[in-house]
Amino acid sequence: MYSPKVMADRILGQKRPESHCDFPGLNGSLAKYAFEASIKCEIACEGKADPVATTFTGTFNPEEQGLMPGDGHHPPSFITPSSLGSIFAAWAERECLNQAERNCSDLGQIKHSRFISASSGDWTMEEAPSCSSKKILRSPYDSRLKLAHKAQTGLILPSRSSQPQPLAPGTHQEPLNCSIRITGKSCFGDCVLPESETEGEIPLTLMTDHPYATEEKSICADDLVKSFSRKNPSEAAARVLCREYFARRLLYTKSMGTSCAAFRFDADCSQVIKALTRAK
Repeated sequence: MYSPKVMADRILGQKRPESHCDFPGLNGSLAKYAFEASIKCEIACEGKADPVATTFTGTFNPEEQGLMPGDGHHPPSFITPSSLGSIFAAWAERECLNQAERNCSDLGQIKHSRFISASSGDWTMEEAPSCSSKKILRSPYDSRLKLAHKAQTGLILPSRSSQPQPLAPGTHQEPLNCSIRITGKSCFGDCVLPESETEGEIPLTLMTDHPYATEEKSICADDLVKSFSRKNPSEAAARVLCREYFARRLLYTKSMGTSCAAFRFDADCSQVIKALTRAK
């Protein structure tokens, strides 16, 4: 298990930490940590007026999203699922895209699809976690927060990821030859912020203004382009599909840092967007 200080010391010393920690007896279901989240988006269809804000309710189930216990897991006080920040953001952005697709009939007619915020009980996320932000974002599993576990009034949406589910981390292998890539910078190591010696008072985060480590990332997106090229997605849709694909592939390949709940990234989706919209 790695504390932020140990992780930082190892990276600075040119010693790469293991991608994930193993916790005996903790490899079972994380479904009991599922919660209801209110998702706010801005969407617009081609030929329509300005983007319109819409809010709906969805269920985030970490087991369905392929998450596993990550660094800093101290049962039963709190839980820090691997890549929680990046995967929750990818899920929320994709749910917004799903809503836009329903409104606009198909992916090619989506002019605008943007995630604005998510909330559940006492917890709120007003932006997708990134490496460029200087804000502090608490984890929904912080002990000082209370999540909504019962369905709220509104539209309950099933998860409709572009990735096959379930897919356990480490099961995907990069192809030897690749034409289209997604590149970016990841950051991590700040998922647990010690404030006292009392475990119950340790704050959990999905983002801080000072991550402990960063790394350049690059993955092949040929499969993504092949899967969606016939659907002729718009630029707005292609960007969301790219970000989700990037987040999930990094988790599935156990890329360094993905075992931290606060793992997040800034992605360059230009190649994917160009490939998916070249016929437009």
